Amino acid sequence: MSTTHRVTLSAIPNGNENSPVTRSPDGTVLSWTFDIVWDFSGQEQGSVRKAPTVSFKKVDETYRQDIQATLALIMRTYRDHERKNASSNQVQNWLYGLTYIRKGLGSSDWARLSDDILYKRFKGAIKKRIQSGNWSKTPVNYILTALGKLRVSGLTARNPERAEFLSWVTKETEQHIAIPIGMYQSIIAHAVEVVETYHPHREEINSAHARLEEIYQEEKARTDVSFHSLRNRMVKRGSTLQHSIPNYKPARSGADLRKIICGCQIATLAFSGVRVGELLSMNKYSYEERGVNAIPTLKGEETKRLGQVVRETWQTHSMVRDALELAYDSTQYLRDLYEARNNDKLDNDKISSEKHKYFARQISSAFLNRNPTVMKSSYCETNTNRMFNDFIASSGIVATQADVEEFDRLNPSREGQLKVGRTLPKLTPHDFRRSFAVFFKRYGFGSSASIKFQYKHRNINMSDYYGNNARLQAMEDVLLDHDLLNQLNEEGIRMGVDIFDEIYNESEQLGGAGGERIAKDKFERLSSGEQVYMTRSEIERLVRNGTLSVVKLPTGGYCMNATCSRICGIGEFTTEIKPCEHQVITENQAKVILRQNKRIIKAFREMNTGDPMMNSILIGQKQKVKRNEQMIKDFNLSFEPFDDKIKGVIETLGA
Repeated sequence: MSTTHRVTLSAIPNGNENSPVTRSPDGTVLSWTFDIVWDFSGQEQGSVRKAPTVSFKKVDETYRQDIQATLALIMRTYRDHERKNASSNQVQNWLYGLTYIRKGLGSSDWARLSDDILYKRFKGAIKKRIQSGNWSKTPVNYILTALGKLRVSGLTARNPERAEFLSWVTKETEQHIAIPIGMYQSIIAHAVEVVETYHPHREEINSAHARLEEIYQEEKARTDVSFHSLRNRMVKRGSTLQHSIPNYKPARSGADLRKIICGCQIATLAFSGVRVGELLSMNKYSYEERGVNAIPTLKGEETKRLGQVVRETWQTHSMVRDALELAYDSTQYLRDLYEARNNDKLDNDKISSEKHKYFARQISSAFLNRNPTVMKSSYCETNTNRMFNDFIASSGIVATQADVEEFDRLNPSREGQLKVGRTLPKLTPHDFRRSFAVFFKRYGFGSSASIKFQYKHRNINMSDYYGNNARLQAMEDVLLDHDLLNQLNEEGIRMGVDIFDEIYNESEQLGGAGGERIAKDKFERLSSGEQVYMTRSEIERLVRNGTLSVVKLPTGGYCMNATCSRICGIGEFTTEIKPCEHQVITENQAKVILRQNKRIIKAFREMNTGDPMMNSILIGQKQKVKRNEQMIKDFNLSFEPFDDKIKGVIETLGA
C-alpha cells in the first residue's frame, strides 16, 4: 500500500476552507484550520501548567492539512451532538489517534477503512506496530476513539472491534510508582529540611536575585564592551553580592534556587496528594486553617473537568504553609518581571486578552520558571520531572533490600525496576500522589489509632496531622478531591488483598486467637490437596464486596473484626485484660511486635531509676512486654525473656 496516498481536502466537508476553529468569547477568531497552533484560551481556562493549545508542528507536512481539516470536522460534529465545544485535551487525543491511523492506513482517505480488504490490511499494520512497539493500552485507545469519531463524522462506515484491538496489547500498563515507606520518609525529610533552612531567608533570597537582575540589565545595556563577555561580567559582579543565606550562591540561572523550589514542591505534594497542575495553581494565599480545630487546608484549581477549572480543597499539614511562603516570596522578583512582560505584550497587541488573563494566572503561582532568559511559552515551572529526580539523586537516598521488596510488592507492574543500593526509577510528580494514597492507607493516616505514629526524623512531629486526618471520612466539606478519595479507596482494597494474602498464603505460622482458627482451617484445606488457601483474585472479590475486612494494628498484628471497638496494642500499655479473639499475628507481624518490645524495654530501663512517680508507667510497660512475649513465643524468633524488676517496688502477680 502506498504510504504517500492522500485524499484531496475536498473529500472532507469544508476541507478546503481555512475556516475558524476556535474563538474568543466576543467572537474574535483565535485559530484557523491550517494554523500550526490552535489556541483554545477563549473557550477554556485550562491548567496553569499547560496553555490550552493544540500544536501540529510534529505532524508530517505531507498530510498535516488533511489531519487539520479532519479534526475541524470532528470538532463541528462534536459541538452539534454535545451542544458544547471540545476541550483542547480531547482534540489533542483525537490528533494522536488520527496520526496513528494515518500511518497504519498509509492514506488520509478515511473512506478506505470501509473497504473490508483495505481494513484488514490496516488492522494488520496496526497489530504489527502494537506488538513490535510493545504499546500499552493508551495509544490503542487513542486509535479506537479516533476511529469512532471518523465514523460519527461520516468519514467512514467502519465500526471498530474494540476487544480485538485491545487483545493485541501485551504490554501491561505501568501504574504510577508507590515509593517504599523508608525512602518516602527520607525524601520528605530532606525536602522539609530545605524548607526549614531557607524559610527565614526567603526575602533575602528574593532581594539578592532582584539585585542580580538589575546587574544583568545594566551590563546588557553597556555599549563599551562586547556582549559576548556579558556572562563573565555578570559572574564577577554577582560574586560581590553580600548576603547571609547559608550555602547559597545567587545566580541568574537559579541553580541553588532550583533546589529550594523543588523542596517546596515535594513537601506540598507529599502532604496533600495534589496533582502537579493543581500544585502550580497555588501560592502562599492558598493555605488556610479551617474550623474550630484549625485544620490545615489548601485551595487550588482542579483541572480534570474537560478544560473547565474547578476550585478544590485538600487537607494538608502546616509545613505546607512555610513551603508555599518560601517558594512565593523568594521569587517575587520574577513575578514583577513577568507581570511587566505580560502587560507589555498586551499593550502592543502581541497577545489576546484571553492569553493575557491566562498568563496572569501563571504569574500568580508560587512556582515560576526560574530562568527568565530561557522562558518561552510558560511563566510557570514546566520541567518538574527532571527537578524531582535531580533532587532525590543529590540527597543520596538509595534502596535497601527491604525497600526493594516493598517496592515490588506495591508496584507489581514495575517489579525489578528498583535495585539495592540504587536510587528510585525516574519519578513523575503524580508518583507522589499515589505514594500519598498508599502512605495514607497503609500507615494509618485515616485511623485514630495512628495518632501515635511519627516520622521519627529530627523535628518532624506528625501527631497533629494524623489526629486531624482521623476525621477525614466525615469531612467531605474539607476534602473535596473525589478522585483522590477514590484512589484512597483503591489503595485500601489493595492493602486488604495484600494482608489477607500474607495471612492465608505467605505466612507458614499464625498466632493470636483468630490466627489459630485460620491455621486449623488452612491445614485441613491444604491437606485435602488444594494448592493455596485462597487465590488473590478470590481474596480481592471478597474484599471488594465487604465479606473480608481487616484492621492493621499499629503495634503489630491484624484484627479481623472491622466493627470491633477495642483499641488493641495501642501505645506501650495493655489496654485489655482478655486477649482479642479476632487478632491474627503473621510471621512478619511477629517481627514487628518483637521490635516493639525492644523499644519498650529500652524505655523501661531508661525510666527505671527508683522514682515512685514512674511506677505505674513501668508496671504498664512490663505488662505490655510480657503480653507480647506470649503472643510471639511460638514463632521462630530469638529473644531473651524480659524479667527486669521495678526498682523500689515489691512486685505482685501481673506486675
